Amino acid sequence: MESSFINASLPDVADRMLFAVPKKGRLYDQCLNLLNHIGIEFHRKARHDIALVSNMPIALVFLPAADIATYVAKGNIDLGITGLDIICESQTADDVAELTRLGFGKCKLQVQTPAINQSVTSARDLVGQRIVTSFVNLTKQRFAELEGVSIDRMKTQVRFVSGSVEAACGLGLADGIVDLVESGDTMRAAGLHAIDTILNTESVLITNRHQRFPKLVETIKQRVEGV
Repeated sequence: MESSFINASLPDVADRMLFAVPKKGRLYDQCLNLLNHIGIEFHRKARHDIALVSNMPIALVFLPAADIATYVAKGNIDLGITGLDIICESQTADDVAELTRLGFGKCKLQVQTPAINQSVTSARDLVGQRIVTSFVNLTKQRFAELEGVSIDRMKTQVRFVSGSVEAACGLGLADGIVDLVESGDTMRAAGLHAIDTILNTESVLITNRHQRFPKLVETIKQRVEGV
């Protein structure tokens, strides 16, 4: 496991298990609720991204959800909560162990097109067209599969954008998009509809496959599963 992140950036927590949770948004609130239910006591100071747990040898590290899987995979973080979609997109599944699914943050990664375009009824109809997404790897995998070729030979054009993906079709940047859908309200408001589901996702508890604190990891896992 790599320890430079721990030693250089977190010198006061070297003997604690590092537990990463999303630092903002709905997942942050849901994670705080979970931590409360499993008896993890801490106080997070304003604008601080590290909080020491008072009743267990744990330090909570608040990170962007999109980065947590990578930190856990590299061994910089011992335990983390993030989305299954993030694990798949970051291609870290071989280096992290999924301990349990958490039952919140459920949504679908779906291929979407303008609802007015009735000639497009499946993802296969978008082969060779322009797709905009924040999930480039998963999107390329899906369309390469549809084309029956390797990713480097696919004709479908997949372009990355970091936000406001649903606006891409209306702006003429794409023929379709791939984005997460929870309630579907944002999708419908943008005049889009789903034609294919790439992944059903939810929040998961993960750890590095080479654990520094196996007993503590198991304790947290059991508490989470008991909620």
